[in-house]
Parts: sequence; structure tokens; C-alpha cells
Amino acid sequence: MAVATASPDSHEKAVMKNRLGEEIVFVLLGLSACLVAGLIVGAPLLLFTAGMAAYLAWNFYNLKRLAAWLGKPGKNIPETWGIWDEIYRQLYLLYQRQRKAKKKLTAIVTRFQESTQALPYATIVLNRDMEIEWFNNAARKLFALNKRFDTGQRIDNLIRTPVFTRYLSRGDFGKDLEFEYNDRYIRLAMTPYGNNQFLLGAQDATRRKKLEVMRRDFTANASHELRTPLTVVAGYVEALQSSADEKIRVPLEHIQVQTKRMQSILDDLIALSRLETEALPGDNETIPLAALMTEVFAEIKALDQNRHRLAIDTADVTLAGNREEIRTVFSNLLTNAVRYSAEGATIKFYAAADERGLCVTVEDQGIGIAPEHIHRLTERFYRVDPGRSREQGGTGLGLAIVKHILDRHHARLEIESTPGVGSIFRCCFPARQIVQNQIVQQ
Repeated sequence: MAVATASPDSHEKAVMKNRLGEEIVFVLLGLSACLVAGLIVGAPLLLFTAGMAAYLAWNFYNLKRLAAWLGKPGKNIPETWGIWDEIYRQLYLLYQRQRKAKKKLTAIVTRFQESTQALPYATIVLNRDMEIEWFNNAARKLFALNKRFDTGQRIDNLIRTPVFTRYLSRGDFGKDLEFEYNDRYIRLAMTPYGNNQFLLGAQDATRRKKLEVMRRDFTANASHELRTPLTVVAGYVEALQSSADEKIRVPLEHIQVQTKRMQSILDDLIALSRLETEALPGDNETIPLAALMTEVFAEIKALDQNRHRLAIDTADVTLAGNREEIRTVFSNLLTNAVRYSAEGATIKFYAAADERGLCVTVEDQGIGIAPEHIHRLTERFYRVDPGRSREQGGTGLGLAIVKHILDRHHARLEIESTPGVGSIFRCCFPARQIVQNQIVQQ
């Protein structure tokens, strides 16, 4: 047989209910005694009123003591009797529970602050008005904050850079922000939490930024320096081929193929370096999408020589951006589709626009890509099958160039692929890059 156990709250309610009943009985008996005594002495109303006044005075006295205790609660509660004794007891129990909860919460907050203080990354807690509530030592060092003077200040009053101010005003914290501050490169992220509060995390990215600049400069310089010797080698090989006998003609042909491949790699490296160093393209140049897609499609079709079934479906949309860069994106994606699709396969090149933006898609029936490779396809020189890629003439830089260009146009590259079925490469531009939007099928 199960035994029900009453909770502490229900027990306290039952005790209070019993004490309240006892208090009512006590008051009724006291007033009745006053009324009887009044009848005996011939002044019932006077004694009844005196009894009521005495009871009210007692309650006002206890209310005054209660207010004093609530102003400074402690272990010593006022001594009394009746219903007030139970009220004090239950208030004291509530006070003890709150103290325990407060201690537990304080311990949690203290552990959080201690662990956050130990982090090497700057951490700042902001309220809904972007005012500083707390920060750790790393934030103090990185942004030269002072706990006494800067707590309660708006963060953009202390980190005074236009880039950071715009980042806050937009309120879109989906991406990290990189900016220069006091001769340092800062990488910063904002994470909303709780009741409209924000956790700002930042780190000094100066060393990484300098290493990126060194790598980029080395790649650009090395590519430019290697281009001239390769051109000379290619010229000599071409000259030797015209007078070479059958014995050395085959080695010279191999040298020529590899020289052309090296020249293609250098051209792509120089293009990547240019994309990394040049300023972002402005929105003042407009690109009629249908004309550009048709132009690229015609070039790829001529190179394909009817080995595949090619189809195009354009959209009458005008994009804002750099025409040559967008042209490179479409050309690289179509070239890859032709390169890795079996003869006779269908390759589709189409666009679709709506209120959310524009997507230009290249869909093929090629060899497909396994899921574990998809997230690495835009890395430099990454190849799913290195041997096959070299046989097809790829440099391993085409998709890296595509991603860089799309990033510069606030767009993204989406990839879907199934091994043995084919791949879909989708370039999605946001609505702000579209000047004119009307779908036209060809």
C-alpha cells in the first residue's frame, strides 16, 4: 500500500490554516467576553469597542515589528504569540530558503566569473542597451577597460570604430567581425542570451592576420617570379619540337603539357592573390545576367564540341557587382561540369530569382562527390581524386576562386552531390545585389 508524503509547502499551508482558525476562535471568544462584561456593568458597546481597539493595537504593534524585521532580516525573530508567531516562523523559513538559493546562485556566478577570468579570450557581458555589466581580464587588457569607470558604459563609446558601430546598429550577429583597433586586428563575435543580453567574445588576431599577409604576398611574388621562367621554357620546348626527331619528340610533348599545367596553376594563384588584396567590388557596375550566362554558355558549348547535352535557362535579372569576376565563377563551374561528366551526359545551367534573391545553378550528371569531401572542396589544391583531377587538367584552385568571388559579392556557394548520380553547384546572391528581377525562360 502506497503512502502519500505531503510536501513542505502543503504542510506549511495546513499549519497556517489551523493557526488562522485558532486566531478566529480566540478573537470571537475575547469579544464575547467583552460584550458579557459590558452587559454586567451596563456599558456593553463601550467594552466591546475597547476590546476591538485593543486587538487592533496589538496587530499594529506586530506590523511595526514585522516591518522593522523585514528591513533587516536575521536569525533573531520577534517573540510573540498567536497567528503572528506562525507568520514570523513561516517568513523566517522563507528567508532561510532564499538565503540558501542566493548562496547557491552566488557560487554559480562566482565559478562562472572565475572560469571566464581564466580564459585567454576577451569576454564582456552586455545588457539590452549594450552597456557593460562585466568583463574579464583578457577584455580589460585587449580594450584597455577600467572596471571602476567603464562598467555601465555603452560598449560603442569605448570601442570607437565605424565598422564596430555599424555592426552593432545592424543587429545581425550571425557572422564574426574583423576590424583594426589600436594597431591590432580584432576578431569579435556577439552571442545573444537570456533576457535580451549579449555575450561579446573577442581575440587578438594580429599574428594570424600578419601570417595571412605574408602567405598572400609570398604566393603572389612567387607566382609572378615563376611565370617568366616558365614562359621561356615553353618557348624553347616549342622551338625544339619543330626540329626534334621522333626519339625526343614524345618527352618534349610531356614537358609542354606539364609546362602548360604549371602556367595554369600560376594564373589561378595570381587570380586568387588579386582577389584577396583588391578592394571589394562596388555596386555601381551592373551586370545583365541573361547576356552574361548566354555568353559563358556559348564559350563552353564551343569547347565541349557536342560531347554533352547542354541546356540553359536564364533570368532577366540585373546584378550589381564585377562582371569579370562573376563571369569567372560561371565559367569555372561549367568547365568543371564538362570536365567530370561522362560523354553524352546532360549539363544544365539555369537561374531562378524571387524576393529572397537569385540563385544560378550548374547541375551535371558527373561522377559525383562523397559527403565527406563536400565541405573541403573550396580549399586550395584539395582534390577528391588527385590522379583523375590531373588527368582532366584541373589545377585544384577553381572552386577556391569561385568561393572568394562569391564572398566578395555577399553571396554563397551551395553544393549538393551524390556519387554516381551527379552534382549541383548553386550560387546564391542576396536580394540587395539584384537591380532588376523578372524571370524569363529560354
